Amino acid sequence: MKKLISPIAATLLIFSPCSVFAESYGPQHDAIETLFKSNSEKTTKDAVWTSNRIFKVGVLNNGSNRDGYADYVCQVMYEYGFKGKSIWVQVIDIAQLVKTNKWIKLGEAHCD
Repeated sequence: MKKLISPIAATLLIFSPCSVFAESYGPQHDAIETLFKSNSEKTTKDAVWTSNRIFKVGVLNNGSNRDGYADYVCQVMYEYGFKGKSIWVQVIDIAQLVKTNKWIKLGEAHCD
């Protein structure tokens, strides 16, 4: 059976194949990515680390600014041990990414 990859990972594969599956940034990073890809996070449609300090979360654009959601992602990350690690959370429009391959940022937060 073929394994399907997420829309964000597919876009990364198109534009930078070495960075998508080259490495895991560790179990802590994997755990937060798995959480935001799970059904327990209803707002998030996909999530991926694009570096060890940049976490992108794909959502459907409802027209609102998503800085608040990015702050929420930071709070969850703090519970997973990311406090003080200077993570940049970017909330992106997943539909536009799939349709146009463009990263449209809807919100962001710098988790310190």
